Amino acid sequence: MTKPRIDFYFDVVSPYSWIGFEVLQKLEPKWKDVSIHYIPFSLRQVMVTSGNRPPAMLPARSIMLMLDVQRTSKFWDIPLNVPPEFKKWIMKYSTVGAMKLLLVLEKQDPDLMLRAAREMWMRLWSRSEKIFEDQDYMEVLKVVGVKNPEEIIKKSKEEKYEKILEENTNKALDTNAYGAPWINVTTSDGEEHSFFGSDRFNLIADLLGQPQPLPDKYSNSKL
Repeated sequence: MTKPRIDFYFDVVSPYSWIGFEVLQKLEPKWKDVSIHYIPFSLRQVMVTSGNRPPAMLPARSIMLMLDVQRTSKFWDIPLNVPPEFKKWIMKYSTVGAMKLLLVLEKQDPDLMLRAAREMWMRLWSRSEKIFEDQDYMEVLKVVGVKNPEEIIKKSKEEKYEKILEENTNKALDTNAYGAPWINVTTSDGEEHSFFGSDRFNLIADLLGQPQPLPDKYSNSKL
């Protein structure tokens, strides 16, 4: 019997990816016999390939997105705020460069990649700052303590990181991904189960026989 595995596919453009990330980070010490992997992918490509559309681009869903993000972030005590310029930004920019940057960091130090991903979410979804251009990446890398930010940014533009991002995205699409976060769970007996969204950890906990997730107000720890 092998350890159960969770593949958490995320894109920093997604606020629900941030919520799911923080919940999973909180659960990781408690789910000690579960192998957890954080995998950068391209939500834009997932949307295109699956035929889905971003919630912010549909008027009714956009309104609900704003309310739901506020409710969920308050529930989990995450300092998440919808950027006033978000719709404008996602029409003009892409997070592909940011995701490739995370892949470079992952090769060097997976923990550094996680810290950089969190800083990107903090910039975009807490402080309403961009995460789309080289200057944005420079600021992120400096905050997380990278000593050679120019070199990392240059490396992220290499073709191999484009290919890795594409491979990650295709792996998620092979399990019928249509949004983010996309979570693929492999049980100890090899069965695979896919989940969409940041609010499926109760089901995952039940599937794997792990402690149920609780928000901060019901526990003594902070995210």
